[in-house]
Amino acid sequence: MATSPDILDLLRQSITSNLPPSLLTSSSEPASTLAEASFISFPPVSPLTDSPISIAKDAATRYTSKAESKSEFYSVGQLWLAWNERESGVRDYLVKAQAGGVGLVAITDRRGVVEYLTGEHDGSGRIVGKGEQVDTGKGVSAASATVEALPSALQSAEAGPSKPAAPIKRTYEVDVADREFCKKLRAEEVELRDRNTVLRSSGGGKVNNFESFLKTVMVEKIRALRSSFDKGGNKAAAQPQSQTGPLTGPKKARSNNPIIIISSSPTSLLTMWNVKKFLEQGIFEPSEVARQHEASQGNFKAEDMVPILRKRSGPHGDVTSKYYVVDGVDALQKFGQDAWDRVVCVVTTGQAWQFKPYKWQDPRVLFRNVKGVYFQWHNEPINPTVKDWNVTEMRIDRNRRHTDRQVVADLWRILDGAKRR
Repeated sequence: MATSPDILDLLRQSITSNLPPSLLTSSSEPASTLAEASFISFPPVSPLTDSPISIAKDAATRYTSKAESKSEFYSVGQLWLAWNERESGVRDYLVKAQAGGVGLVAITDRRGVVEYLTGEHDGSGRIVGKGEQVDTGKGVSAASATVEALPSALQSAEAGPSKPAAPIKRTYEVDVADREFCKKLRAEEVELRDRNTVLRSSGGGKVNNFESFLKTVMVEKIRALRSSFDKGGNKAAAQPQSQTGPLTGPKKARSNNPIIIISSSPTSLLTMWNVKKFLEQGIFEPSEVARQHEASQGNFKAEDMVPILRKRSGPHGDVTSKYYVVDGVDALQKFGQDAWDRVVCVVTTGQAWQFKPYKWQDPRVLFRNVKGVYFQWHNEPINPTVKDWNVTEMRIDRNRRHTDRQVVADLWRILDGAKRR
């Protein structure tokens, strides 16, 4: 009596022989989808079989669903679906597995199954020997495998005329140790507060009402405004406020310190790492060296706004002026809507992308409104890009640091002339 061929060997042999199986309905008619099929039909594949053979799609194979397990096995329908949808994404594969009605191969097992069926892997640890299979009549439950594996969002998706029954929920067992740990954790928890929770009183969650306080403040403000005008509607001279007057004080005068914008390009000679030392002390330090020095002190990120104190001699003694250096419009916006009115200089590297977020994106227009400066090494040729940009070229010596002070002095002299125009 001839021995019937092993299902797993039959499926693998048909795929590696480039003669994949087909799907049949219960009446042995061709089926277009796995949901319509009842059988998987294998063509003659020598030496396993010399005639077509049909096998129920839920028949179990020797491929275990868990490593070294001999009790749960994937069905031939599940393995066929994993191979047939090997190019599909995870979501499409889960939807088609639900619609197929046979369950699915776990996402973590899908690649190994495909490599085994195509002959790229020997399936070690997942294939039991012939005759060792405990339950040959059933594979992994199609309903439980599908429902447990699919996300809740996919379970509600359209999945064909029939849907698998929901599995029985397991009874939740409370872990006493975990429960006691959670109680202790909640007792020591510090509740964070935001602008809404601080308005609530400590007892009962009652919202505090500040309406009376707001009315008092508004009344005092209205009185102050009325007292600042005379009977003719003209603004009266400012009177000193009493200690019981309104809570508002005089506004702080806005700063008008000049602003210098440098390029954020990593190839720029001046960066946020070395610009302060260069403009204040007249010493040029390569950006990478300055960055490493700051990192050794725990500063791993450059500031987006650096104050510069310029000291110079005046007729009545030393005078200190304050400038700000930024490397982009994000930092510039911190100075308010009129920040561009305070920009006295733009340092460029000759790259036009630097000006895309600027108020004037065309460099020819930009440098008609703001003084432009281009720094380069002393032995480099002239950059033809900046010739038509109305910028002043300034050169830094690679080795002679005693010349740095003269370069900085020339820069301040150029900026002083630009401010007087």
